[in-house]
Amino acid sequence: METRRETYKGHRIEVRPARPPRRGLDAERESASQPELLLDGRRLAYGRLPDGSYYLDDYAYDWRDDLVDLTRRFVDFQESASRTAPPTGTEER
Repeated sequence: METRRETYKGHRIEVRPARPPRRGLDAERESASQPELLLDGRRLAYGRLPDGSYYLDDYAYDWRDDLVDLTRRFVDFQESASRTAPPTGTEER
């Protein structure tokens, strides 16, 4: 697998292949290695559901078969949340 890069709404999405296993690791840990997902250079934690679809730890509202597509949805979610949130320091007392 080659590194996959995409820019979406000004955000850089990158999926890097799993790192090759180091010597001395047991076979279970080697097979559990998965690609690294980055958004704007920040690593995103994710997992897989039994059906094989992916979820993000910080965005459990959506599941996708493709990590890049899932990250695009996360970007959209963050943008919509920032539009609806009141500006900091303006909360009513």
